[in-house]
Amino acid sequence: MKFWPSQPRQPIVGLAIAAIFGIVGADHFELPLPWVCGAVAVAMFMVLCRPAAFTCGIFCAALFFELHTLRHWQGDARWLAGILAHGPRVVHATGIVRSEPQKPVTWSGSMTCRFVLKLESMSIGGESLPSDALINVSWAGAMPAYGDRVTFVGGASNLEPARNPGEFDNVAYQQRHGVYSEIRARYATDCHIVSPGHGNPVMAFGLAAQHWVQRRLEVDLADSPDVTAVIDGIVLGLRGESPEDLKVLLQRTGTIHLFVVSGLNIAMLTAIAFVLLRPFGLPRGLVFILVILILATYTIVTGLRTASVRSTIMATLFLTAAIVDRRALSYNSLAAAAFAILLWDTDELFAPGFQFSFTVVFVIITCAGPFQRNLERFAEPDPFLPRVLWSKPLRCGVWCWHWLCATLGVMLASWIGSLVFTVGYFHLFSPGSLVANFLAVPVAFCILSLGVASLLTAGISSSLVVCFNNANWLMARVMLFFLHTSSNLPGGWIYVEKPRLTAGPKCEMCVLDLGGGGGACVRAGGCDWLLDCGDEARYNRTVLPYLRTRGVNRLDGLVLTHGNVRDIGAALTAIMDFRPRLLAESMLHDRSSTRNRLHAALAEHGRGKGLYTRGDLIRLGKVATLRVLYPPIGLKRSAAADMALVLQLQCGGTRALLMSESGFATEQWLLENEQDLKSDILIKGQRAGDLSGTPDFLARVAPRVAVCSALGYAEPVETLDTWEKDTVARGIAVFRQDQTGAVQVDIRDDGFEVRGFLNGQIFLSRAR
Repeated sequence: MKFWPSQPRQPIVGLAIAAIFGIVGADHFELPLPWVCGAVAVAMFMVLCRPAAFTCGIFCAALFFELHTLRHWQGDARWLAGILAHGPRVVHATGIVRSEPQKPVTWSGSMTCRFVLKLESMSIGGESLPSDALINVSWAGAMPAYGDRVTFVGGASNLEPARNPGEFDNVAYQQRHGVYSEIRARYATDCHIVSPGHGNPVMAFGLAAQHWVQRRLEVDLADSPDVTAVIDGIVLGLRGESPEDLKVLLQRTGTIHLFVVSGLNIAMLTAIAFVLLRPFGLPRGLVFILVILILATYTIVTGLRTASVRSTIMATLFLTAAIVDRRALSYNSLAAAAFAILLWDTDELFAPGFQFSFTVVFVIITCAGPFQRNLERFAEPDPFLPRVLWSKPLRCGVWCWHWLCATLGVMLASWIGSLVFTVGYFHLFSPGSLVANFLAVPVAFCILSLGVASLLTAGISSSLVVCFNNANWLMARVMLFFLHTSSNLPGGWIYVEKPRLTAGPKCEMCVLDLGGGGGACVRAGGCDWLLDCGDEARYNRTVLPYLRTRGVNRLDGLVLTHGNVRDIGAALTAIMDFRPRLLAESMLHDRSSTRNRLHAALAEHGRGKGLYTRGDLIRLGKVATLRVLYPPIGLKRSAAADMALVLQLQCGGTRALLMSESGFATEQWLLENEQDLKSDILIKGQRAGDLSGTPDFLARVAPRVAVCSALGYAEPVETLDTWEKDTVARGIAVFRQDQTGAVQVDIRDDGFEVRGFLNGQIFLSRAR
């Protein structure tokens, strides 16, 4: 008796799983290469002696263990990183431009572009070191092209890690792509293009074709950058030049997959290709072969992205099976695509794009069918009514309901499959993405179809190109309307924090490292406060991502200590993003143009603010307070930083003194007028040309921990070294943010803990 139907054999599934185990093992355990080679030889001998699924799996796992060991643990990139671990070095390098050079988004001195270089040779201190490592290059001369051989002189160093929680971990991302170091050229005279045409011809063709296609798609649309961003994103997967607000909109509506050339784009292009080839009356097999070639070309033109490569491999297997009159197996095809991609690059297993693409497709294959069948039951005709007696309206209704259920089944399955990644990578829970995708996917199909029509008519009539592009302009506007509408749905999206396995502290504060600008995030009693926010660049790069990772959707309060642009330059943006319930400022007026513009904008929007002075109390929920120690009413100072709010955070028996960028004048006033300065933690910034953290001030505050910024690392390190040495001699633990990055302060009933994000420095205390 059979309790379940027999299933077809899918051997590649087992091989793909074995490959994944081998790669994960090699990534966690660095073994000597001779041992790994010996293990592969033993596994091969086992297969030869006893061919079976188990021994083949063992051999496959060992083989991928070796491949990943060679790629991840061996190679010149790690060797070069070891040389540069002791500090930057001046190098003379020659190599081939490996990626398309990109212009910097913001002004960056003499730098004209960035790109990845495949080194051919390198000289350090006159010693020639042949190398074939990949390395990032900041270029100062005339912009090269992909495949150019270049030679230049610059400063080489290892990649700088993220300095704050929530920031994009560029080092981990680059290292997964084989890049560990960078070279920065300072002068155009140090950069020379030797000769062109040394790159991969397939990639060179893809880039040239991509530029040609992009120019055709943008004909007569130069005055609509938001529209061209949508069209280029859907047709070519280009998001590098898209406005930041569009990228955020795509994340919140869960439609970002439409702009990265995913499997949906490949499926839509396949349908378009079949429609275009049908009128020619070609043999079925030839049509399938032409469709495979079209998909392969499109994948190359769009940059060989993981999702498109996976989709193209699966489509090729399905179409090939149809040509030879065989049944294509979904799981086997998915495993074959994974196996091929990992064979090409084992590090792809750890790329978010790989994980997202394969997980979503797996969930769709597994769940879309059951979802569809369960939905179809709600409108099934009478089962006792023979199909031949169905009326035309009934047939039409059943057909429409069938396709609607199929669409809803796929959408629901894809939403469930992507849920882990949207929460894990974007910290975003987006129920509204179901509505957004239901509206946006048909429009995306129209945009892709009109884009194909524009390309096909490019050699026939420029008027037709303009006609199709303007039709696409209308569809892109419809797409943006749907996205904005879906994003504004009540409860359509919400930022969430990863769940904690242990109870959180009573009060926690993260002093962000903004390289010269202030910024601290405080959570107390379930309330979230932001103390200063940095300028626009640092806010978008550091403050905003941190708050999103903490699941902050609205601030309870925003405190602006003074008018320096480095500290409050992004205040209006932060107010628009988080709508703080309380906006707190100093009562004293300064000459800051940044603060004046902020006040004008607040008045225009009818937004009020709270003005605080010495003696006032700001409550942070029910467990913590901020006491304003400075400035007093009527104080006369010329510099904005000398009128900055000085705050004392108190939670339970722990105190933290927040000095902002106050200098010598403020410290002296506090010494003369404030009797109770004693605090467990001192958090201070620095100003160029000013003195702070004097011995007298430290003696009155008597902190056990001092957190000190490094003034954007512009001041001589020796100055800070001397201050640190004297402070440590007083028995005070010093957390220098040029070494620690962000500093996390956790306050509990029995004391507090201070941790450095970058170097792992820790101070543990018990309540006094």
